[in-house]
Amino acid sequence: MQSLQEQLSFSLKENNSGANRKKWAARIIENQINLVDLVELIHAEYPVAMRFSWLIGDLCEQKPELVFPTISYFFSARDQIKIKNFDRSLAKLFWLSGVPSEIESEVIDELFKWLHDPKITVSTKNYSLFALQKLTVIHPELKNELRIVIEDQLGKNSSSFEKRAGVILGEL
Repeated sequence: MQSLQEQLSFSLKENNSGANRKKWAARIIENQINLVDLVELIHAEYPVAMRFSWLIGDLCEQKPELVFPTISYFFSARDQIKIKNFDRSLAKLFWLSGVPSEIESEVIDELFKWLHDPKITVSTKNYSLFALQKLTVIHPELKNELRIVIEDQLGKNSSSFEKRAGVILGEL
């Protein structure tokens, strides 16, 4: 009999559809499956690891508290995870699920680095903006630094970033 991790791995390898990921997300939520038991899939071979990261993103949108216990692991393993633009996935997790207090200062530094880095994708920058904005509620002292970084980035990124940055500047 296959373990749940083996079943999920096989399913993600064979079926790339959003419907398949939604089925798995529903199963994980309904059965209150502990994601900590599945995190090793992030190190699986292509395409399983990538599709698993998409599933985590889907779960984040539906049940962010379910994903929260895995965030420290994903962040600490980020340099060993071989998924292109995994920083985007992390920024999305931070925005939707939150940041564990034990890694908060490191995460804040990393989010600011991603905003500054011209090689980082606009989607990572956008999620970093959202995550940092959310963190300013907890840490109002970050507002000024975020404002300065956003102003510095204006004119250097895509129109979607510019639009979001303008909204966040207005809210700060």
